[in-house]
Amino acid sequence: MKASTIKLATLSKITFIVLAFVCLTSSFFAQLGGSSSYQFLELANSSRIQGLGGKNISLSDSDVNLTLTNPALLDSTQTGSITLNYHNYIGDINYGFSSYTHHVNKIGTFNLAMMYANYGKFTRADATGQINGEFVANDLAFLLGYGRAIDSNIRIGGNIKFFNSIYDFYYSNGLAIDLAASYHKPNSLFSAGIVIQNLGFSFSKYSENEALPLDIQAGVTYKLKHAPFRFSLTLANLQQWDLTFEDPLAPQDFDPNTFEPIPPSEPNFLDKAAGHLLFATEIVLSKNFNIQLGYNIRRRQELRFLDKKGMVGFSGGVAFRVKKFHLNYSLASYHLAGNSHSFSITTNIHDFRQKN
Repeated sequence: MKASTIKLATLSKITFIVLAFVCLTSSFFAQLGGSSSYQFLELANSSRIQGLGGKNISLSDSDVNLTLTNPALLDSTQTGSITLNYHNYIGDINYGFSSYTHHVNKIGTFNLAMMYANYGKFTRADATGQINGEFVANDLAFLLGYGRAIDSNIRIGGNIKFFNSIYDFYYSNGLAIDLAASYHKPNSLFSAGIVIQNLGFSFSKYSENEALPLDIQAGVTYKLKHAPFRFSLTLANLQQWDLTFEDPLAPQDFDPNTFEPIPPSEPNFLDKAAGHLLFATEIVLSKNFNIQLGYNIRRRQELRFLDKKGMVGFSGGVAFRVKKFHLNYSLASYHLAGNSHSFSITTNIHDFRQKN
């Protein structure tokens, strides 16, 4: 009877959190309906996340890099953790994250992070094509994360992000928040998460119609009991059902009788559903070594060539430990023209303290 009561209370808390998230975000759906600005807020924040397909909010372990995506995963075991992430993105684009985590007893765990993105140098020219030198474009964001447990299985958290964009003499800045919850029963092989990312507004804008890249995600992770495989399924962009688009490069069919162009067929239910799915697998060979594999269906749908798809949408990575440092390298295929390489290093300052 006691166990049933505990399970019922836990289920009630999960239901309450989900309903609260739906209510909180319903007023923000109006921001959709067009492309959003500040897309750098959606970049994969760590090498491990990139190796898992670009998004994962359900994986639950002591890796502090996971908390940048789901702050509910912040806990006391991560206090003193420092992480550095570098991404060699497409072309001349580079970006990175760094963070420090600290736990405060009876209050919760905090994470202070910084993210930058550099897009390289550009040629400045006027309307007539006259060259007037060069300029640079950069994005910068500061993040304060918080997480705490509300019982032995459920954790909640959030991020506050201040971001600033400078493109030549144009600039824009604003504020965004993330809301998150995580479920993981101690010693269990199952975990789940739900996150609402980038609720907020701009203080100054490049134009009148600008919206942040709102993204509601839900995910589950399960590890096989007697095999080294850990599987994750992530549902992204749940605030908008239809993510499909009309490809202007798709071959045009014509009616053989009238020679009129045949309109492209409407995306079916499976096409629309697939755009929300990300699959990931980790091969956990030991506590200090694992391999990551990811598949981002939407990325493959949007960035592939119809006649040559290659490995677009797939990603992979490897994590290992060298003494007091946790290292991760990953490779993601975004397009046939280029891949993204990422590297991260994580350590804990408490590991360097001499034992008495």
